[in-house]
Order: sequence, then structure tokens, then C-alpha cells
Amino acid sequence: MSIRRPITAAYVFDRPGLVFRDEDAANLDQLNYSFALVREGRVSGDHWEHIAAYRAFIAAHPHILPVVSVGGWGADGFSQAAATDEGRRLFARTTAELMQEHGFLGVDIDWEYPCSDAAGIAASPDDRENFTLLLRALREELDTLTAKDGKPRLLAAALGASPSLAEHIDCRAVGALLDQVNLMTYDIQTGHVVSHMTPLYSASPRCPMCADLAVRVYSEAGIPKEKIMIGAAFYARLFASADGGAPMLFADSPSAGFDTARYRSLTPQEGWSLHFDEAACAAYSLRGDTLATHDSPRSILGKGAYVRAHGLMGMMCWEYGGDVGGRLLAAMHEGLNP
Repeated sequence: MSIRRPITAAYVFDRPGLVFRDEDAANLDQLNYSFALVREGRVSGDHWEHIAAYRAFIAAHPHILPVVSVGGWGADGFSQAAATDEGRRLFARTTAELMQEHGFLGVDIDWEYPCSDAAGIAASPDDRENFTLLLRALREELDTLTAKDGKPRLLAAALGASPSLAEHIDCRAVGALLDQVNLMTYDIQTGHVVSHMTPLYSASPRCPMCADLAVRVYSEAGIPKEKIMIGAAFYARLFASADGGAPMLFADSPSAGFDTARYRSLTPQEGWSLHFDEAACAAYSLRGDTLATHDSPRSILGKGAYVRAHGLMGMMCWEYGGDVGGRLLAAMHEGLNP
């Protein structure tokens, strides 16, 4: 599947209060419905409560590519399903059936992460090879659907931004099978250091993780740049200062960076002041002894310029419902299509 211009994609989470805004449609090229789960080896969306609203939104705006995302943080079943040829074929077949049932034209595999049990899920050293085999089974299943109706199907995967995670994947083989790689260039803060969680560049040796590093690591390992999407965060993570004063970037913190806040709550009315780190191309807000690290229209425009300069596929975000009146989504589209 070939896409010539940078694209804007958003993950949308099936949750109470989910609302789709028609005003956002012009700024969207792709919408990933999250998440389908792996249950007894089968890919299932039986738990979804708002799929009808999603389908209605896509029907009203047919230029948006409908994609189903499978898995997510803490979602088990991948290692087990990928371990055998029979399991991989069942996974691929039931994925295709779910796609046909709801009209999805793409699937995004969110196995977080092959070879790692950090999310409390099953893992094995064999995951590295089996991940490739699982994607190959999916590629074959999607190609079969396309052969029947002529509609291209997108095969994507969400991959962790850490260089250590890239070692758990056969990037060259995976890069050949996938149409799109969603690099999760958020949640990459340094625990107990007041740090950015979605920076474009590293601005301190204490916090080396950044989107630029992830792109370089994965592309050098074999993922084609033109298939890479980088991520924007529509939420914030919180750090407290160590001494009760105003937090200083890259200083020690008692916080691990696990606490989150809604982006829409970071307003002057709530006592927050917005700031920007030029070196990192990253936004943050301050209130008392707390720093909130997040994206903003300005940081997202910077990411868009980076995508264009480096020939990447585009930008995606987690998560659609965290936006405020479509401002962040509009910045994604503007940054990619100035």
C-alpha cells in the first residue's frame, strides 16, 4: 500500500463518553479503533460498546482509512498465539473475519512488547522470530482478501521507541512485511528525573530517549523511513519537584512519571503556565511544585516538520479523545501539510 504524502492518524479508544467530531474529519487520514483483544487465540471485538459510532463516523467521512488495533499495554495472548503455525493461522483468520465484519481496511498489531513480560503478559525469547511469522501469516490473509475484492489492506504494527526494544524485533524482515510502523515516541520519560515524555530531541544526557533517536535506531536496523510514523501525546505525565519548589527540567524528582493528567485540564484557569523547551522541541506546563510534560500545537508542528524533512510516512497520536476542540489534531495536519 503506497501513500505519497505524510498522513495523520489517530488512535481512538472504545470507552464511555466517546464522541466523534465531524469538524476533525478533514484533519484525519486514518483512525485506529482500539483495541481488539486476543482471547483463546482468537482476535475478538465482542467487548466493544461504541463500534457503531465509529462505523457511522467512517461512513460519513469515507476518506478516513478504518483500522483495527489489536492488543495494547497489558493485553495478553500474543506470545501464545504466535508460538505455533496453527496459532498464527487462527490469529490471522479471526483478524480477517473481524475486519470483514466491521469494514476495517487495515490492522495494527499492538504487541507490547515481543520478548518482554514487563506488562505482566506471557513472553519468550522465541517471540522475536514468532513476531515475524505472525506478521507473515497476517500479510497472507490480508492479501487473500485483497485478491477477492481489489481493496488494499494496510498491515501496521506499533513498536516501542526504546533502542533496547528494537533488538527484540527482526526489523529488516518486519519492515518488508509491514506497510506502516507506529513508533510510540511517548511515555519515554526518565523515571525520577523531571523529564519530557514525548520529546523530538534529547536535551540532556540524563534523558537520552527521543523521537529522533527512535527513528534513527529503527531505520538503521532495517525499517524503511517511508513506513515510519512518529507519535504525539494528547495527554500529560506529571513530575513533582524534590524540594517542594518549582520543578526544574532534568533535576531529580520523587516521581516515576507514572501519574497522568488530561491535556484539556492544563489551563491558566486551573493554575497552569505553558512553557517550551527549544532544544527538545517539547512543551511542558508548571503549577506549584508540579511539572506536566505533554505535546502542544507548537511541539506537534515541530514534529510535522521533522517528518517532512526525513521522508517519514506521517504522525499518529494517542489518543483522539484527549484533544481540546481539535487543536492538536489540526496542528498534526498542518505540520504535515503546510
